[in-house]
Amino acid sequence: MTAAAEIVGRALDNDIRVLTRHRPGAEITTVSVWILAGSRDETSPGTAHLFEHLVMQAVPPGRKMRVIDEIESYGGEGNATTARDYVVLYARVPTVDALTVLDLLAEAATATEFAPVLVEAERRVVVEELRLAEADPTDIVHDVFFTAVYGDHPMGRPVGGSPADALRLTAAEVTAWSRRHVRAGRIAVVVTGGVTPAAVTAATARSALAGLSATHQSARADRPAAEPSPLPIPLPAMAPGVRSRRRDHPLPGDTAAVVLGGPAFSLADPRLAAAEVVMELFAGGNTSVLVEQLRTNLGLSYDIWGDLSGYHDTGVWRIAITTAVEHRDEVAGLAADLVRSAVADGWSDARVAVARRRAAGLVRLDAETSLDETLLLGRHALLGGSVDWSVAEYADRIAAATPQQVHDAAVSMADQLVVATAGG
Repeated sequence: MTAAAEIVGRALDNDIRVLTRHRPGAEITTVSVWILAGSRDETSPGTAHLFEHLVMQAVPPGRKMRVIDEIESYGGEGNATTARDYVVLYARVPTVDALTVLDLLAEAATATEFAPVLVEAERRVVVEELRLAEADPTDIVHDVFFTAVYGDHPMGRPVGGSPADALRLTAAEVTAWSRRHVRAGRIAVVVTGGVTPAAVTAATARSALAGLSATHQSARADRPAAEPSPLPIPLPAMAPGVRSRRRDHPLPGDTAAVVLGGPAFSLADPRLAAAEVVMELFAGGNTSVLVEQLRTNLGLSYDIWGDLSGYHDTGVWRIAITTAVEHRDEVAGLAADLVRSAVADGWSDARVAVARRRAAGLVRLDAETSLDETLLLGRHALLGGSVDWSVAEYADRIAAATPQQVHDAAVSMADQLVVATAGG
């Protein structure tokens, strides 16, 4: 890998972190601004999610267009995402316009005042978004799962809150959240594409982020009360001898969703790479245990997929299975039994080797576009603390996981299973 293609991590004098993955000659560049606080850092559920909506639809001072409209005027596409650990604003644009859009996203991220008419309009949009999610078993089941894993901890709350939560939110609460969290030490810029690291760093230093950071330097010692919890996050206890927990969410309709999973590893945990291989063995390719049995042999599901979600201090693994309502309980029980049996029986070295290759390859495929790599880089570097993280390095770690490391990770993951269902 040439020096020009390496990730460059820097902290400006104003404490804004900058990460750039330079792809020389790339015609498309993804620019993003990260706020390292999310739904777990809220006093009122749903505040961060509403903030995300507002800043992309607002017209920054001195500009004539909404943020999303201006991004689209450059021939690009923009969006924002709220997670439990962060809010990220991003845009994919022609490289020639990337630094201009970075300046725009910096203005959006630092907004603190929102017109009442905009707040009311976006609150209605959020309520509609959440209402549709609550009616879809394949969507709401993940909220049910996180509540089952984390209980009353803020990690267990739905990221966007509930429709009732959204209706109660005020402009003042969004402003307070922004002023509390959009500050030095919690802001970062991540760019992947044809712009050089030096150009990104210089543009960041000229942007609204630099001014915000300098304004808030004196407040840095005043740590907010809602800082993320230290390790370990307390998980709901299971009764002695009980190795699983189940939570059901009834919904009308002919489709049911089942999620099987449990606690896993943080983004900084060295076992995370081996866990990627475990997920491939559980529910990855066509020969994985759940796909082979539930789909190919029994025909109980067409849609089975797995996800390993790491956060800065915790993590979860989950396998989502869609089935008919009448098969919901059968699928939930079979999935748990199949996972436990697979872990107890273990896998041959040859089977682990195949899973390693595919898991490593999927990481590379998942980072094929500049947007995908930007989101991966931001999560692992900013939340996992690996400033020198790269797709290639992570894929190599997955490919190097030993059968024993894979087995140990699988045993840990299957120790206390959580089953969530929606529908039926």
